[in-house]
Amino acid sequence: MIAPSPAVTATPSPTQVIVGRAYDRIRSYGTPPYVVYLIDENGDKRRIAFRASDEMMNDSEYLHQTTLPLANIYRAFVGPLSITVHEAVTKATPSASGQPSPATAAQEQSSLVSDLKTIAVVNAHARPIYTVADRGVETVDGHDDDHLELSPTLDPNHFGLRDLWIDTATDDVRRADYITSDLNFPGATVYLTVNFAQVGPYWIAARWVAIYHTIGPGAPFYRELRVEKMRFPSELPGWLWNQRDYESHRRARDPDPLAPLFEASPAP
Repeated sequence: MIAPSPAVTATPSPTQVIVGRAYDRIRSYGTPPYVVYLIDENGDKRRIAFRASDEMMNDSEYLHQTTLPLANIYRAFVGPLSITVHEAVTKATPSASGQPSPATAAQEQSSLVSDLKTIAVVNAHARPIYTVADRGVETVDGHDDDHLELSPTLDPNHFGLRDLWIDTATDDVRRADYITSDLNFPGATVYLTVNFAQVGPYWIAARWVAIYHTIGPGAPFYRELRVEKMRFPSELPGWLWNQRDYESHRRARDPDPLAPLFEASPAP
């Protein structure tokens, strides 16, 4: 009788160890139920109320008024938390039901954490989704970081992560680069950089820089988004993320429940 061969277990490479520690570090921060913040995009300010349970976003002008402003409500993986950061420039267009259509949902690819988890898993038999190259230690925002270059082995349009900068002292992801797309600009290739920082007890995608390369004539154009005045309320009314209910409250000139959050105390 021939004894079965023992299962082959691969030894993690140094880069896999680094990514695995970064994944554990991201997971350690947790996710608040709600995040309210301002976005400054090339000088234009907007207010975002984000609900983590279903990744719904209430996107409105930032107006110094007590009544509700006009708002666009949609679902997209563009939350300010590193655990939900996906393609910061993509807005999923909801259907009449308020949920994304199947076609839109299919374009919502894996998040940064999912990508990190995939890279960190050691499997002796499955084909890796990325190959990872160590590009040495570089400085990002005054911190020494391991720069890892990622090359997708499968569909590059689906797996857009290209570079990570991981703090050598804390294992925090300081920066991530993507090659991605934007549903609002069909055919454009978007080179996206997400920069992270700690706000309160959470690890936040605090600045997004995107360069759009479009098909046809015209120079690439640039978008820069900065997160400002972030709040983490424990409760908010559910109608803030339902377009029909929100419009009903706005027409009734009801008080804006988000306005006091920015008036109470200095923002981080």
